[in-house]
Amino acid sequence: MDEKTYFDLLRIVTPLITKQDTKMREAITPHEKLTATLRYLSTGRTMEDLKFSTRISPQTLGRIIPETCSAIVKALNDYCKVPNTAEEWKQIAQEYGKKNGISPTA
Repeated sequence: MDEKTYFDLLRIVTPLITKQDTKMREAITPHEKLTATLRYLSTGRTMEDLKFSTRISPQTLGRIIPETCSAIVKALNDYCKVPNTAEEWKQIAQEYGKKNGISPTA
């Protein structure tokens, strides 16, 4: 992911993943949440391993990664239309096959 795409995504998900600071501690920033989530998704590393590079506990990572993934899906829902019918899925499969030189099997 290039830098521009990252910051566009961050801008879109920030309102969905921003939390308030408390008297006890500062909230994890949207930047830290998104970075940890993308690192987790792209590397497949365990949360125990990610704690060293993110400086976030595995327990907290286990909470913020699904939350951030849900925010990404929700935020990008306007950009990505998911088919609702079998016919729409077939149409997409045919277009994909044409673009990639794959002939349909069924």
